[in-house]
Amino acid sequence: MKTTIRVSSVAAFDDAFGHVGLRGGPRTGPDKRSQDDEEWYVVRRFLRTGLRSGLFQLPLSIAKGSPPEPDFILHWDDGGSAAIEITEATHPDDQREMTRFEQSGETVALLGTFGGRFADGASQPGHAWASDIIEAIERKAGKTICAQHSRVQRHLVIYPNSNASFLLFDDEREAFSFLDGAITAKKDDLLKGANGCFVHVLAATYLYFDVLGQGRLLKRESPTT
Repeated sequence: MKTTIRVSSVAAFDDAFGHVGLRGGPRTGPDKRSQDDEEWYVVRRFLRTGLRSGLFQLPLSIAKGSPPEPDFILHWDDGGSAAIEITEATHPDDQREMTRFEQSGETVALLGTFGGRFADGASQPGHAWASDIIEAIERKAGKTICAQHSRVQRHLVIYPNSNASFLLFDDEREAFSFLDGAITAKKDDLLKGANGCFVHVLAATYLYFDVLGQGRLLKRESPTT
């Protein structure tokens, strides 16, 4: 999908995106989602909250990048630009379980039934959730979004997608406090690895903007949009 979307105003955001990124799609089967589908799904939600909170200027254009470029490039009318990279905070056991669950044809299953984490539950899943996010930040150190030296502003958007995130329910705020503690313990190394790239976490209910810097916790209007 090679698409460029121009957003003129906050009110025009949904019309500008249309069906692009509206639904992520299944992991398996004839209509399974592509990598582009997943990235558009996340960037739509990131920008929707960011623009409504005044974090980016309007109007702007969003274009899909081509490897080795970052996933998206933002362009402004004054010639300014920014790069956005999308990555998951997850665990391979949980990912395999999600795929096996879809392939099973079941509609409901307990976590861990298909080999994922927390088959016996978890008293504080926020710790594992925070650890997944730290690993995602570390994984991107040295990659294009963090390694390149440029005047272009760079953004790494992390979205938790794991059994840990499913177990949080209404405890995301507490999980973000665990994340703050995990970041503090490794702050110097994480900042060095990010190399000036802004890091954000798009969770089910909140967007945590600039987790390695000033930090701003923003309530999303709806987890589905």
